[in-house]
Amino acid sequence: MSREQAAFRLHIGSRTLTSYETGQTMVPPEVVLKMAEVYERPDLPANYCAMMCPIGQKIAYHFEKNNIATIVLGLLKELEDAINVRTRLVSIAADGRLEKNEKGDFRQILRELCELGKEIEEMRQFAAKNGISIEDIMPNQKEKAASQKAAS
Repeated sequence: MSREQAAFRLHIGSRTLTSYETGQTMVPPEVVLKMAEVYERPDLPANYCAMMCPIGQKIAYHFEKNNIATIVLGLLKELEDAINVRTRLVSIAADGRLEKNEKGDFRQILRELCELGKEIEEMRQFAAKNGISIEDIMPNQKEKAASQKAAS
């Protein structure tokens, strides 16, 4: 797709798009969302948040893997690591409190769980890039709440 075609589909001028592409102007979040749709790149918003947004830079992941084998192996490795800390996590949680002497272990467990979460997000991004929408698989939270309310 040409720059002019992309700009038209994004509802912006071609000079504006050039300015975004060259890094002269920061891309507004709503344009990033539209770019993800137009370019069929569902990973753009997450990577934008991880790299450009001050909040996202602290809590979001930058997705780099594009090979299912690499993603699956990373996921399985992190899953195994999470399983390996399970016993210690149960031990820490057993009394319902986090003691001072448990904080180091708890911090390490959280690190392992965060790494597992990142691998899960890598898999979700890969699925989205390949036309598998998580929204289609997972029930919408609003729909879930509405069905629970209707049932009661």
